[in-house]
Amino acid sequence: MTIREDKIGQSWLFPPCITDFISEDHICNLVVTVVDNIDVSDIEKKYKFQPGNSAYPRRMLLRLLVQAGIDSVWSSRNVDKLAHENVIYMYLAGNEKPDFRTLCNFRKENKELIEEVFKKTVIIAKTLGILQLGHLSTDGTKMKANASNNYTLSKEEVNEIRRIIEKGIAIDEEEDCLYGDRRGDELPPELNTQEKIRKKIEEIEQSRGKKLKRAARRAIEQHAVGDEQQKKRVMGKVRKASEEIEKSGQKAVSFSDPESRFMENKKKRKELSYNPQITVDHGSGIIVANDVTQECVDREQLQPMIERTEENIGKLPKGVKMSWDNGYYSGRNLRYLEEKELDGYIPDNRQAQEMKGKTLKDDPYSKDNFEYDEENDCFICSKGKMLTKRGDYKYNGKLLYAYYGAPCSTCPVRLACTGKNGYRMILSNDFEAERRKMSAKMRSEDGKKEYKKRCETVEWPFGNIKQNLGLREFLTRGIENVRTEHNLLCTAHNLKVMWTKLGRNVNILKKIEGLADNSTAKASIFLEFHLILNLKRLLRLNC
Repeated sequence: MTIREDKIGQSWLFPPCITDFISEDHICNLVVTVVDNIDVSDIEKKYKFQPGNSAYPRRMLLRLLVQAGIDSVWSSRNVDKLAHENVIYMYLAGNEKPDFRTLCNFRKENKELIEEVFKKTVIIAKTLGILQLGHLSTDGTKMKANASNNYTLSKEEVNEIRRIIEKGIAIDEEEDCLYGDRRGDELPPELNTQEKIRKKIEEIEQSRGKKLKRAARRAIEQHAVGDEQQKKRVMGKVRKASEEIEKSGQKAVSFSDPESRFMENKKKRKELSYNPQITVDHGSGIIVANDVTQECVDREQLQPMIERTEENIGKLPKGVKMSWDNGYYSGRNLRYLEEKELDGYIPDNRQAQEMKGKTLKDDPYSKDNFEYDEENDCFICSKGKMLTKRGDYKYNGKLLYAYYGAPCSTCPVRLACTGKNGYRMILSNDFEAERRKMSAKMRSEDGKKEYKKRCETVEWPFGNIKQNLGLREFLTRGIENVRTEHNLLCTAHNLKVMWTKLGRNVNILKKIEGLADNSTAKASIFLEFHLILNLKRLLRLNC
C-alpha cells in the first residue's frame, strides 16, 4: 500500500463552487428553503434610506442563527467564527462576514422575524402532512435563567441602594454650587478612587449595622465611577428591580435579570428560572406552539397554549384529543375544554399520585365517594341521603358553596362520617360536574391508554432541547429575549424532526413555495411525499 501525496498549499486551477463541498442531504438545504419562504420586505424597507454602510440581508443573518441553533451553537461570537471558517456557514452567509455584534443586535431587534420562522416550520409540516393532529400534549419545564441566586436583592435593599445613590447625587449638586461649574462626570475628591468608594460604602454599612449584599455594593460602585450613560443604566436597573418585586410578590429578585423568578426544579432546589411551555403533536413530534412564562405553576397556561396552537395551525377540530399533567388541573380549565369541544385528559391530584405508584388510603366517607347529581346540584351519600346547596363564602379569593341538610342524626355511621360536628357538610366550587366527568374518563381503560401518550409525546422534545441541542440554561436575559431564544430552540427541534421525516429529500420542500392557496398542488406534494416514504419502507423490507 502506498501513501498519497500531501497536497497542502497546492493551487487550484479552477476554484470549485462552494456547494460542491456540501452534500445534498445536509440540513442546511432545508434551512435555506424554510427561510426563503419568510417575507422580510417590510423589515428591510427601513434600511434603504439610512446613512452609513449597507446592512446585511435579513435572510442571511436569519439563516446563520437557525443553522447555529441546529448545531447547538448559541454564542454570537462562535457563529461569527464559523462564518469565517466553516464551509456550511460560508455558504449560508454568501461568504459575507457579519461580526458577533451584528448577529447579537439582529437577534434583539428581530424577535417577530425569529418567531415567524418557527411558525413557518409548523405550516410546512402541516402542508406536507407530517402533522397528524390526532393527539396533542402540552407541558412546561423549569429552565435556569442567566442569573445567580447570590446576586439578588430584597425590596428593602433596593430602596437602600436608591437612597444611597440619590444622596450621592445631592452631594454632587451641592459641591457644584460651592466649587463652580463642572463637566458633570467628575467625582468629589473623597470618592475619586475605587478604594475611597469602597471605604465610603463600608462607612455606610457601619452606620446601618448591616453589610450590603454584593449586588448592592456593585450597583453603588458602578453608579459612582460611571459616566452619565452608565449612571442612567444603573438607575434603570434599580427601578426595574423595584417594579418586578412588586409585580412578582416574591421576597427578592435578581438584579442582573429582574424578570426571572425563583422556581423549584426537579432536584427540589429553588433557583432563578423561567417556565418554557410547548405543545407537541404526538404522531410527528413537531412542536406546534411554544411560549415562555414567569409563572411558577402551569395551571394558567392551558388556555393560552391552546390559543397559540390555533394561531399557528388553525382552529382545532372538534373532539381532538389533548393531554396535560396534573399541574394544569383546575375546574376552570375543564370547563374551557368542554366549551371548546376538545377531548381533554388531565388527572386530578389523587390520580396523579396513583400513576406515580403511590398507595393512597381510601376514605369511604370522603367527598369523592359521594355521588354528585348534576341535574339537581346536590351530593348523595352512601345511605342515599341528599346534601343540598345551602350557602356560599369566599376563601382565598375563590367562591365556595356549602352542601348540607342530610338527616345525619339518625344515620348509623354518623360518627365515622361527620366526626365531632355531628352533621356532614361538603364544600365545592362551581365546577363539580366537570371534575366528576374528567375523573371518570381518566379511570377508564381507554382514558388511561390515551393519557399514556402524553409522556412519549411531550417529554422527549424537552430532552432533545436540553441534551442534544445542549441548552439547559438560558443565555439571554429578560422575558422577551428569552422567548426569542426559545423560539430558536423550537425551530431547531422542528427542522431536525422534519428533516428525518422527509428522508433528507429537500426537493419536496422546494416545491411548496408560494402554494399557500393552491390546495391541488398541496395534495400533489402530499402524495409525492408519502410515496417516497412508502418506497423507502419497501426497500428496507426487501433488504
